[in-house]
Amino acid sequence: MPPCTVSIDLKAHIPPLHHDGYSIKEICILLDVKKSLVYKTLNLHARYRVVCNPHKYLHIVDHCRVLSIADFSFISAVIAHHNTIYLDKFPHELWAKDQVYATLPTLLQAIQQLDITCKAVSA
Repeated sequence: MPPCTVSIDLKAHIPPLHHDGYSIKEICILLDVKKSLVYKTLNLHARYRVVCNPHKYLHIVDHCRVLSIADFSFISAVIAHHNTIYLDKFPHELWAKDQVYATLPTLLQAIQQLDITCKAVSA
């Protein structure tokens, strides 16, 4: 049986409850979660002011990403469809398409290889 994942919404309740004076044990009972999850969430909140791991995809970014021909075609199609798309939207588009993560420098290099230039849009 695969482990259950706890939603970010549920984790978001942990720091306010702790701040309001609830003990770890009381939070576990109220939210029906394990003590280790409460400790991890409080630790993340204290260090980063978030309730989920800010480095979740760090292992994906650690190596140099090589885009496939299909990825290049997808980037070209997105640009053709959305003339005014910002570069920082591409990682989300690629991830939604088929769980491909590419950094902004990788995407910029891909766009340059496609001979697409940056243009200013005026009204």
